[in-house]
Amino acid sequence: MLLFFIGLTIIVVIALLFFNFRRNDVTHVPSLLSMPAHFDETLIERTWKTIADQRELSAIFFRERLNRYFQPQAVHCRVKYRDTSHQALLAPAGSRIEFDIEADQGDQLSFSMFALQTGALTFRVKAVTAAKEKLLFSSDIREQMGKVEKVTLTKAAKQTMHLILETRGHGLGAWVDPCLLHKGLRPRTVLILMLDTMRADHVSAYGYPRRTTPALDELAMGSLLFNRAFSTSSWTLPAHVSLFSGRDVLEHGVIFPESLIPADLPLLAEKMQADGFITLALTGGGFVDDHFGFYRGFQSYANRPDDIFQQKASVLLYRAFMEKVADFAGQDLFVFLHTYQMHAPYKAPDPYFRAFNPELDIKIKHVGSNLRLARDPTRPLPPEVLADRQKIIDLYDASILYSDQVLLKPVLDFLRRSGRFDDALLIVLADHGEEFYDHGDWEHGHTLYQELTRIPLIIKMPRQKVGETRNQLVSISDIAGFIQDEYGLLADAVSASSPALNSRERILELSLPVIPLRKGVHRKLSFVGNDHQYIHNFLPPTTTGTKMTSQPAVSRDEWFSLADSPIAAVEPFSPSPALHAIYKKKLAVYLRRLRALKKNHGRLEPELLEKLKALGYLNN
Repeated sequence: MLLFFIGLTIIVVIALLFFNFRRNDVTHVPSLLSMPAHFDETLIERTWKTIADQRELSAIFFRERLNRYFQPQAVHCRVKYRDTSHQALLAPAGSRIEFDIEADQGDQLSFSMFALQTGALTFRVKAVTAAKEKLLFSSDIREQMGKVEKVTLTKAAKQTMHLILETRGHGLGAWVDPCLLHKGLRPRTVLILMLDTMRADHVSAYGYPRRTTPALDELAMGSLLFNRAFSTSSWTLPAHVSLFSGRDVLEHGVIFPESLIPADLPLLAEKMQADGFITLALTGGGFVDDHFGFYRGFQSYANRPDDIFQQKASVLLYRAFMEKVADFAGQDLFVFLHTYQMHAPYKAPDPYFRAFNPELDIKIKHVGSNLRLARDPTRPLPPEVLADRQKIIDLYDASILYSDQVLLKPVLDFLRRSGRFDDALLIVLADHGEEFYDHGDWEHGHTLYQELTRIPLIIKMPRQKVGETRNQLVSISDIAGFIQDEYGLLADAVSASSPALNSRERILELSLPVIPLRKGVHRKLSFVGNDHQYIHNFLPPTTTGTKMTSQPAVSRDEWFSLADSPIAAVEPFSPSPALHAIYKKKLAVYLRRLRALKKNHGRLEPELLEKLKALGYLNN
């Protein structure tokens, strides 16, 4: 009997290895932009010159590298339409873009059509097999952006064919998100849900007394729950660059509101697309707007700035998610979902509005004004402001519950219904937390205390059945490497962490060299060890804390305890001289790196600038 079980185990292991080998040995990349194209280069270059000469055109068609793992070609472009940018093939009238492809029975070409003038262009798809040209599709469109079309390429067994995409008529257009969809093995799913501004100690999965996250609690029971997860900063832009690049703040260098993601910095979505995933992003815009370079590797990247402050932002995000994934049933999916639902001013519709305070007035006053008032941290809050503070927390918790129930819960239900859940890698997290006058101020982006930098992180692994709590230090910058390891992606997508992820000697670096939210606030650096946090405040030599009305009086060095649970009390920590000396050396290295950092600035367009100010940034 023992030999039987040993033999059975060996067979299962070999089968799993064979399965993984078959998945990884031949990678099918759906995007046509990954394939060599033949086209009239003179026509395309002439079109790009026309676009460059006309401002209205250059706001729609962008000639930028879309994926550093794809060979760039002049016909590649990015088309921006209604706050969504797409990978595309430039298609002026008279263009003819040709590919040599392998197609099997039932394979489909998926695409949308874009035309500046409706009805001016006809889009045609042809296939050449055995020297015969066959028209598979022909249409113009009634709107500038057409719906997703799917064209079956062949009903025969696997064969080589010459695919032709041509446009006739007049004007300028594009083939949007052109992909070859194959039928294959069970589809892989990787989904990152970013609940912007959700602090870990307000999540019931971590022990918060209010039941703010029932759907996340259930997911956590069969997932990895990380107790000591931190962001690399306390505001949206640098934290998200760390998420997608696997780098700390000074490593990626995106520290200013005007910073752009360096063109030579590999991003996770680029790797996922090169590994065969359909890559989709649906975001709230703002500091995750595609302007900063987040679009790289995403075939579709949606900014929804008009929905930032809508009471139903989370449900709108869910509907957009369902609409998008419906076009790619059966395909490998990498999806990034992001919502500002928990961001100030903390809006949630009824009945969630009063979920934790039935007495809340629908016309609650002072929320915005209290968040903006300069504070004197040496004095306690007056009773009327303390009452408003609790109301603000009630609203904040209600927005967490709303997102949990109308976004996370139905997304999980969809994954289960569609048969994707068991094999899916799901990551739910925040980019930073929120301050409710814990240290004398409101919101985020101005300190590195744990209410801002300690984040919730729940990861459901493929085929995971039993939950597990992990207490080692982890960073938002570890997530790209975590996904990379699971799917065998190339190691250059992230930087190596040293010491190892599970080492008790590991030290995280949290950086705030620029304050995007408050004027006159000093920059900060923090190091987090296994059981403590060190914060260094870069105080000007002639400035004392009492002169900083928006911040409490602080010393240059602050030390705090670090407990397993995010809801545990944070106590002052007294370091040994040896430990203090270690961090002083790290501080000196940080300053040398900061001085050597090269700026990579872009211009914030007026519309984006106003959206950022509406979010409370840029010293508004």
